Amino acid sequence: MRHQRHPTRQRRIKTQRCRTCSSNNGKRACPALGNLIICPECCSAKRAKIPGCDHHCRYYSPLIVSSRRGARPEYPLHICLVSRSKDTGMLIVVGTRKRPDGNIKAMFLLLDLWKKGIRDCFYDANLTEKQFERACQRFGNSFTEPEHAIPEEEEEKEEEREQEEKEKKPEFVRLPRNTLIVEAETALHYDNGVKIVEDEAASNRKSIESARNARAIYDVYIPKTGKWYVWIRTFYKSGSQDSYWIGIDDAEPMPWDEEGGPNAIKIWAVPGDDSKWNRWLWDTSTDPNGKSAPGYFRIKRKGYYRLWSKGREQGTRLDQILLTRSRRFNPQNASEGELIPIFTIPHPYQPATFDECRELIQHAVEISKAVETEFPWEFKYWLDDIWGDIRQFPKHEGSLFKCHKCEQDLPDQAVDLIKQHAHSDDIQFYILCRKCGGEFD
Repeated sequence: MRHQRHPTRQRRIKTQRCRTCSSNNGKRACPALGNLIICPECCSAKRAKIPGCDHHCRYYSPLIVSSRRGARPEYPLHICLVSRSKDTGMLIVVGTRKRPDGNIKAMFLLLDLWKKGIRDCFYDANLTEKQFERACQRFGNSFTEPEHAIPEEEEEKEEEREQEEKEKKPEFVRLPRNTLIVEAETALHYDNGVKIVEDEAASNRKSIESARNARAIYDVYIPKTGKWYVWIRTFYKSGSQDSYWIGIDDAEPMPWDEEGGPNAIKIWAVPGDDSKWNRWLWDTSTDPNGKSAPGYFRIKRKGYYRLWSKGREQGTRLDQILLTRSRRFNPQNASEGELIPIFTIPHPYQPATFDECRELIQHAVEISKAVETEFPWEFKYWLDDIWGDIRQFPKHEGSLFKCHKCEQDLPDQAVDLIKQHAHSDDIQFYILCRKCGGEFD
């Protein structure tokens, strides 16, 4: 006999993640955070430390003693980034630390070095590398603006050039799946000895030349493990200017060239083979027997990698770097040596050192204190978790506000004027020093 199931008033409780740490199940609605669901651990950590967390909350009074814990565990520093948007006075400073599970803790700080100091803060304690890159792009593109407007005449000339290039070159090149193309002039970092060269036959009419051992460094997301074959579009001038090194950190190169350092593949023309000289072409590594065999990197995990090019013989030009999973794909045959057109935008960030970022943050903190800008609570609570004790930050030197063009000190009169109108949204400043302003000072 089947028993009848009686209805009950109890319902299955749906769990959701804590909105601040994203690690534990949220069980408490925090009034200070607009009733966001947080876990008991975050509730204990924030207790009496954020605006609005006081005796009116039922978790505050009886548990205030138990919230006195030791310091949070310190994770190793991962990367530090600073946005390239300097023409508006807005900078985004990014600091990350690596968790034991491979994910990232990240803090994004929006700094206004022209008026208000600390403008906004975003913190996430558990991001995958892909989520972190999306967050970087989202924040970076929100505050990155072009430095100069292009006149209409220049726009028309640009369109004419693009039309001429389309008529000269093939309309498209059919690329295999899982193929990445990197423009040589879009590096995140250039060593001394790397210079960008104007060249009408290069992609975007720009290529790079590198002195020996001078590197250009790129960040690339590689979505699959296994072998990734490498090709470069290069210009060999002569027998003494016909080689380059390409490398990927934390990847196994084949064939490895010991002279180029760890993870390096040498791409070069066989001595005496002048058929590759004085023209643009796609080339790959060459084995000791002189046969052209695609060199490859063995990728053991998917994620972000540091790709770099290193000069071997000065004068050799580099235009594009191509990585593909297809061993049979030959971009030289597919494009007849021409560039492979792609749509690219500059990466919104550039690498920075830990102390450089802390110096910028200290400068913004001093501005906020001087003009009485309220600090975001995320900044006050999580600053130490990423950047350490603010009392150990490098002290800012010189005037509170700098020349918007050369970043030299401004006179006290200009500084006082900016402080007076710092919170006026309808007033925008662009103040230059005497040297940059000249007669218009």
